[in-house]
Amino acid sequence: MESSYNSRCPAVKRLFREAKELHEATEEYFAQPLDDNLFEWHFTVRGPADSEFDGGIYHGRIIMPADYPMKPPNIIFLTPNGRFETNKKICLSISGHHPETWQPSWSIRTALLAIIGFMPTPANGTIGSLDYTASERAKLAKKSLEYECPQCGSINLLLKERTSNNKELQEEAREVMGQVAVSVGVENKEENEDASVSRKESSGTSDLMAPRDQSSTEVTADISSSSVPANSKNTESHSLQATSQTTLPGNSASSSLPAVGGNSTPEILMEGADAHNGRRNPISVSNQGYMYNLVLSSAIFLFIGLVVRRIFLLEGETSDELDEVLL
Repeated sequence: MESSYNSRCPAVKRLFREAKELHEATEEYFAQPLDDNLFEWHFTVRGPADSEFDGGIYHGRIIMPADYPMKPPNIIFLTPNGRFETNKKICLSISGHHPETWQPSWSIRTALLAIIGFMPTPANGTIGSLDYTASERAKLAKKSLEYECPQCGSINLLLKERTSNNKELQEEAREVMGQVAVSVGVENKEENEDASVSRKESSGTSDLMAPRDQSSTEVTADISSSSVPANSKNTESHSLQATSQTTLPGNSASSSLPAVGGNSTPEILMEGADAHNGRRNPISVSNQGYMYNLVLSSAIFLFIGLVVRRIFLLEGETSDELDEVLL
């Protein structure tokens, strides 16, 4: 079979090496690639001792990605067991569902030990997991001995006969499961920290946009009758006072600088307006528009007068005659 694959391919080299390491079956696990497909392996594991799976033998498939070991394999159980669904890719931190937690240093043997270690653990609603009762799993464990694989034959003959509880290997399986769980925990912690930082950054942005009571800048502008032409006597008693309050985060001191630009939303307080409930006095708003139009009209009138004066001077009129015309 080696001649049909590119021996320079990293995945092929790695898989052939692991196939040689796992060539001999043990009492607890066995795995080998199919004769015609190096990237599909069949595995057999014995149920963990001192559990509801004790006495059972479970068979399944391992589908290798083309860029193994940089990406994890997919694991599929073929034997009903009450912990993992059959003929479905199961979700473990060593499977294709979690490429972010996979480590290239892990191997097929690591996956087999992790499967043995994870079997007695709660399903927790993960993909491809089942939560059968202990009695149901015990029944399936006895029935698993009758399973025959079309490619591998009777799975009861694939493992060496158990002579002891193999406590050392069971302990190793728990250690491997612990390492995998720690890897997942670190990954989840990093994701939570990233999410926390994002929330803090979002909160900081919101703080820039939300006004605060303890830090504000007030700007007061008074337009009095002195800026209005003398012939508008009826407006001498009107004045406009506008106060703009904006927020500068982290600073509780007041500033006399106007709040221009930025992300803060200014609140305009006008004469006759209630700052708390947002009600405005319609008379004050009307006076504001009147004063604005009056100032604008006066500026336009002054500009026209200067133009007329210039024209008269160009035509030879004296300044006294021009003043009489303008008056």
